[in-house]
Amino acid sequence: MKKLRKLKNSDEGVVGIIIAFLLTGLIVVVISIIQTVYVPKWMEQAEAEHMEVVADQFSQLKFAIDTQSAIKQKDTPISTSITLGNKDMPFLTSNKAYGSLEILSDECIITVRNDLKSNPYNHNFSIIKYTCQNNYFLDQSYIFEAGAVIINQDEGNIMAIKPAFNVTYEENVNISFTIIDIQTIGNKRSVGGYGTYPIQTEYLRSDPSTITINNVRNITIITNYPNSWQNFINKTLINSGLNYGHEKDFWIDTNTNMGKITVEFNDLPIVNLNLRIIEISAQIAPGWIENKY
Repeated sequence: MKKLRKLKNSDEGVVGIIIAFLLTGLIVVVISIIQTVYVPKWMEQAEAEHMEVVADQFSQLKFAIDTQSAIKQKDTPISTSITLGNKDMPFLTSNKAYGSLEILSDECIITVRNDLKSNPYNHNFSIIKYTCQNNYFLDQSYIFEAGAVIINQDEGNIMAIKPAFNVTYEENVNISFTIIDIQTIGNKRSVGGYGTYPIQTEYLRSDPSTITINNVRNITIITNYPNSWQNFINKTLINSGLNYGHEKDFWIDTNTNMGKITVEFNDLPIVNLNLRIIEISAQIAPGWIENKY
């Protein structure tokens, strides 16, 4: 009886070890499935939602700059926030997304030529650029350029919010273009990593009068995002009643390798451009350096 009881206890011990081993294996399999199948989906969704947050934040940034441009009140900075990355998942292995926010000088050049062909109007502009290094979702950049908000991906770029570019066509074509030129001082030009950082903007100055250029022959924009500008200007001019084509009112030459688009106008109708430049000071990260303008 003692040997039989010992044998029974021994069998129960072996069964317990096997059950524990099977349960451990099952837990490992479940965790592996969650880690390889569900975590990437969850993180992709989280990164996509973060991109939507950044899109809304850039909308708020443009709203703040447009408000300052309209009011023209100096010494009244407005702070908006940009979130650089999204959190990783607790208790599970995942990669945190990081981002960078920077002010880049001379990233956009606009040149206007008229019938005189000499002394064309030419101006360089700075931009505000946010770049996110996603691990699961598409890498995206949000750019504030000359008053427009542009979304850029590897597949291309689109204009999410248009600039103040208006066209009326009666006997002549009148184009009104208000361009935001970003200025910055000191070292508050960039920040990178993870977290939410403020970007402070302030109205500096604008031209005392509108720059009027008559008999415009072409407008050239040199930019890293030519497709967005080409599509926007093409649709705007067509919606005003102009006809596209070499033998018609206008056409657009696009050189994506050089990052340049040129809007060419024919002899008729006559095209007049009313141009206004508004300078906005922008600084990134906490603290404020006083402008001496």
